Amino acid sequence: MLDTHIFELCMEDVWSCMDIKKKNDYAYLNPLWFNTYTDWDYKSRILKWIKAKKIFTRRYVFVPIVIWGHWSLLVLCNFGKTKDLGTKKGPRMLLLDSLKKVKAERLQPIINRFIVDILKFEEREELEQFINEVELEFPKVPQQSGVDCGMYVLYFVYCFLTIKKLGEDLSHLDALFDSDELKSLEDIRIDILSYKE
Repeated sequence: MLDTHIFELCMEDVWSCMDIKKKNDYAYLNPLWFNTYTDWDYKSRILKWIKAKKIFTRRYVFVPIVIWGHWSLLVLCNFGKTKDLGTKKGPRMLLLDSLKKVKAERLQPIINRFIVDILKFEEREELEQFINEVELEFPKVPQQSGVDCGMYVLYFVYCFLTIKKLGEDLSHLDALFDSDELKSLEDIRIDILSYKE
């Protein structure tokens, strides 16, 4: 099981792969924020920190989720493009889970509440339309065989930062299965082992 400290160190490495010209297109949240958000006492503080990330100006926002002893990745896509609601280029929410069958669907109501709270905190006018039109999607992604869920989250972020063929409308999510890209999964595993040492 990957702890949050090692995850953060590896995330810094993954983040360095990004094309510097696209830096403003991406943001990621601290991996503890989602779990902390579920604690009522800290909810408003977490929402304030998220507001500072300006997620409605980003193309992709990565929300690493570690809950119930398992890592998964929520990707908020094109949240600022509310004029494109209901289209492929409009706002989307993807839950990338390397152990999909186990816990992904249990997360759905918490994620939906999380997004509604973000929209309310940001005082977004299109709140109701957003809620009605943007559903959480569960795309098919590579699946883990052991306890590597945190490594897969890092790999998914890496893919979004580096794979050009994903496309603006995410019509090529199958690029995550590309055999050349899966080699980078092994590179991430090596990095994690070296950080643990």
